[in-house]
Amino acid sequence: MCSMQFRSKYLVAGLGLAFFIAGCERDLTPDGPSLSDLYGTFKVKTALESSRAQVDFSAGQSVYFTAETSIATDFVLEIKGRTSGAVKRITGKSRTLDVSNALWQGETSQFPTFQTEVCDVQLTFPGYSDTLTTEVTVTGKRVVEATILDDFEGGISPSWTKFIQSGANMQFNIQTAPPLAEGSKYFRLGGTVGWDWLIGMYEMPKANMNGGAGFQLSNDAEKVFFNGVFRQMAGLDNAIILFQLREDDNGDGTYSEGSEDLWAVEIRPESAWELMSFKYSDLVTLVNGAVSAAIGNGLHEPEKLHRLSILFLANPSSGYAQCDADMLAFTENAPLAL
Repeated sequence: MCSMQFRSKYLVAGLGLAFFIAGCERDLTPDGPSLSDLYGTFKVKTALESSRAQVDFSAGQSVYFTAETSIATDFVLEIKGRTSGAVKRITGKSRTLDVSNALWQGETSQFPTFQTEVCDVQLTFPGYSDTLTTEVTVTGKRVVEATILDDFEGGISPSWTKFIQSGANMQFNIQTAPPLAEGSKYFRLGGTVGWDWLIGMYEMPKANMNGGAGFQLSNDAEKVFFNGVFRQMAGLDNAIILFQLREDDNGDGTYSEGSEDLWAVEIRPESAWELMSFKYSDLVTLVNGAVSAAIGNGLHEPEKLHRLSILFLANPSSGYAQCDADMLAFTENAPLAL
């Protein structure tokens, strides 16, 4: 009897000790940065290299860059086109650069966009003087996935109809002077009209799109985006660009003024090129610049778009106004990516 009790006590004690030891075990995986990253000496271990010497973005190719340092640190990878001046920046914090954090698919961080050209690639580490360099040659430009209304590379599309006031210093023409946005040309709107807000207007009717087939947009307004790249002449702030999108609500092939929906968005560009995107479902009805009740059935129906209008406006007392535009396009599922 005493022997059994003695064994039981040892068994209980042994189990208790095992649970105690198990409870005291620690997870030795560090939650934060390693000590070597915090207190180690920074040193470049491998030079900057590109995964390919030439890249054809038009064929769906991409390129990534590799390098390694002794500790995890902040990095700035900058790709700059020698001809275009386009810039792509990739930032992060790591010991290694590879396909997971240094992949380039031809997009830009700063206008203009990249052309077929040699690009200088520079890797720097904020806080350290080391600079690594390499180069890569773009043999094919990135393909823009969009329904392009006009990129102005071939001049002003004949699909537009126009009305231009007989004001002073009127400029509705193609420009090529840098800084550029997308490609090598863009559209300038400018002039002075002392008696009216409207300086000029361009319209693209459905009948002039896709051989008369129309804009061919999705019927889901949440998925459709209207996009463009814009800027205003430095030193001026009086220009307004008003976009109007008229829908053929009843499907009779015409737009009935005052009884069918007219959606709009008004912009006042800054002096630097800026890509702007507007979801179709967010468009509103504007009357003299103020949001108003819908004119037609009140439904955003991009598949019924009958006409797109671009009105260039300025207060008639404000003098000369000027804006530039490029890459006017509709996209589906996401805003335009340049």
